[in-house]
Amino acid sequence: MERISDQGRLRPWMGFVLFGIELALFLVVFTPLQLNLGIPGLIITELGLLALAVVFCLVCRVKIKEVFPIKKVTLKDLFGCILLVIGIFPISIMLVALTAVIIPGSAGEADQLSGFLYGSLSFPAAVLVICVLPAICEEAIHRGAIISNFRSIKRDWVIVLIMGIFFGLFHVTVLRFLSTMALGLILSFVVVKKNNILLSCLMHFMNNLLSVAITYSAGAAGISTGSAAGTDYSSVLGVYLILGCLSPILITLGAMLLCPQSHRKIRFLYAGILSAVMLISGVGITAVKATKDMILTADFSYLVTEDDMNCDLTDFDVEEDCNATVVVILTNAEGDYHVRIDGDKGSNIINAEVPQGNVRMFTYNIGLQEDHYTVTVVPDDNAVGERPEFHITIK
Repeated sequence: MERISDQGRLRPWMGFVLFGIELALFLVVFTPLQLNLGIPGLIITELGLLALAVVFCLVCRVKIKEVFPIKKVTLKDLFGCILLVIGIFPISIMLVALTAVIIPGSAGEADQLSGFLYGSLSFPAAVLVICVLPAICEEAIHRGAIISNFRSIKRDWVIVLIMGIFFGLFHVTVLRFLSTMALGLILSFVVVKKNNILLSCLMHFMNNLLSVAITYSAGAAGISTGSAAGTDYSSVLGVYLILGCLSPILITLGAMLLCPQSHRKIRFLYAGILSAVMLISGVGITAVKATKDMILTADFSYLVTEDDMNCDLTDFDVEEDCNATVVVILTNAEGDYHVRIDGDKGSNIINAEVPQGNVRMFTYNIGLQEDHYTVTVVPDDNAVGERPEFHITIK
């Protein structure tokens, strides 16, 4: 990493001390402000981080323009940064899901954060508070003041690793530690290689803007993501791995555009292998989870006669209380049919009419207690002589 002209005044241990001061201020001063004042407290926090970065420069008597290096952004640099952000974003989401699977109790942090950030802000206000301020203030302290203390370290990857860990710890959240660490690694890599804090500011802004845009778009469309604490992250982890399988290739391509002189073609091979591993793992996890969660899947057909209209299609056992989704699809029939699910203990779970139409299907979310259940079809008189075909899944 490029050194500053006053590098002799800065030492790596000073970077650890400065981060310790930042973390102490965050826990002792800024967190209580956010708890008591809400969004105004968050704004004070961001501005306080910026002030801490500037005070550091003044105390250590180093040139501000070198601690916060700003250079011209080329089109190639911009495209490279965009690819890095697009690549790291799905990986960050995947790491959140992985953390929630490993430490289930951490998922509730997402609900608290979402309620705090999006509970009262309009979209323009959210862009300012969540995107613009962190992109300037957090970058000033991390990719500006703190990282300058490590410029004397000869191995760039050591600097990047330290700064990534710092950024993960700074957010003081178990659930998002790995995801914010991954973002910190990418942002620090860019500053180490390009010595241009403007690039990391732009990337930080774009990353946060993606989150804000997705959240507000979902709300505008009436899509509810539900409670994070109630989400089965083991079910969605495989999907996130599949969606993010191209991320290693995008990140490698972005790094090549930013640093063509140090790029090696073999990295695309490594990225391709990692992408393949993510895809295969995602498909495998999704398939195993789907099979494990399946309570019943069955296809049945029978002849409806006047003497024997009702038909007990199948039965199944539930070993412990759970919530499930029942999907019934009826084909090859025009008459009226009801589907019942009854437990041996006397509980009637479903007694639903299969609707008429081009697609004869219904879906129910139900609660199942430990019991033995029977699925029964009850046709009306107009169904006599038909041979209906039922496909039933319960998961």
